[in-house]
Amino acid sequence: MTGYMDEVGYVDMKEYWYHANRLRKRIDRKIHEIHMLRQRAEGINGSGMSDTPRIVSPNHDKMENVVFKIMALEKEVQNMQAELDALFGDIEKLIKHIDDFDLYDLLQKRYIEFKTWPAIAADFGYSVQNIYRLHTKALEKLRVYESM
Repeated sequence: MTGYMDEVGYVDMKEYWYHANRLRKRIDRKIHEIHMLRQRAEGINGSGMSDTPRIVSPNHDKMENVVFKIMALEKEVQNMQAELDALFGDIEKLIKHIDDFDLYDLLQKRYIEFKTWPAIAADFGYSVQNIYRLHTKALEKLRVYESM
């Protein structure tokens, strides 16, 4: 968690959230890119579904390039997923020290489930403003824990 400390040395939850959220979105984009490349590969080798008979002469060089690209992207996704899992592990270790169930639940929903403030407010049946107040209280409890 050392990369997510504020100027006083406490965990900067906002910075953690932005980093983890960007990482999640990058993983999703890479997975989408893999899916698109696989579809393209099906078109290259002539296995696409069609009622019309056609003579297919697959271009093996193109196919090979697509396969290598897919393999490289899959490795990238694995590395990014490992980084994201490590972030989740770090933040879960920190959050588990919150003894107030509502505050714990709020932090889980925001930093592990990546729910929006309005969605969290709806889950709790509170206003968004009240959720902000509870969030501030939860962060204060984290700071107290970290300073021990």
